[in-house]
Amino acid sequence: MQNTKILTDESMMELVSHGFADFPFQYYYEDVGKFDNRCIDWHWHREFELVSVTEGIVHCSIGNIHYILEPGDGVFINSGVMHRFQSTGTAIIPNVLFAPEFIAGEGSSIYEKFIAPFLFSGISHIVLRGKSPWQSHLLSALSDLYRLCSNQTETWELEVHAQVCQIWSVLFKHRVEFATMENAGINRLSQARFKRMTHFIEENYEKRLTLEDIAHSVGVSKREALRCFQCSVPLSPIEYLNKYRLNQAKKLLLHTDRSITDIAESTGFESTSYFDRLYKREYHTTPRQHRTAFLRDCGIQKQC
Repeated sequence: MQNTKILTDESMMELVSHGFADFPFQYYYEDVGKFDNRCIDWHWHREFELVSVTEGIVHCSIGNIHYILEPGDGVFINSGVMHRFQSTGTAIIPNVLFAPEFIAGEGSSIYEKFIAPFLFSGISHIVLRGKSPWQSHLLSALSDLYRLCSNQTETWELEVHAQVCQIWSVLFKHRVEFATMENAGINRLSQARFKRMTHFIEENYEKRLTLEDIAHSVGVSKREALRCFQCSVPLSPIEYLNKYRLNQAKKLLLHTDRSITDIAESTGFESTSYFDRLYKREYHTTPRQHRTAFLRDCGIQKQC
């Protein structure tokens, strides 16, 4: 059963996790026409996304650019890029999302040489059409990837990883043809700095961080750091930091038996009371109540 609405926070970041920590890849087979108002509304996520259209017409918006995608077309959307899909009726879009580290771990030569250029060089997206030989080849490889996901064999994870790497190789070789953040109405320098600052936050959220620390990570002033965030998401760096901490804390809360005090400390909150207050503001329940309700629901599901 597919989703019928896209869930985001106030920064328009999608709230749904795609894949798992040990396998950050997810395949979806969706009908845009079944979403509320036949629209997968504006959102962004840190995963890369590859989408194909197999039935119907899809109106795709990326930044300030709008495209009409027909059956046989596709699109690649870079990490952190705002986008939207809409249809006037049935529109089937198989798609995959995967985190940058799915291809290779951060710090590896593969990551630095082949992944970082997409994350930090201003690439936005590319629409894939069958008329181009290399794009036609990539769309065919993408269809093969969908089949691997649908018909899971004993080695499907290994085969999926290999297929994604092959697709990524094609994308990398043709990266100069991609639209940039500037093409899409996004300030390239601000977006690059924003991505580097969010990366710094995600790597150091357990520590006591200040706005000055975040700004210093990319060599800019606190004022410029605030401006870069405002150009990308309606959040300040500290608000983004707290949201990321809360998301990490929620995972630990619901999927481990660690104490709430330990979770608060390990995710960078200065006190349990401060953690409780922010958690309730974000999720409309206290950490303890959320854990209790989650465990109760899991117990009910196991009994059914």
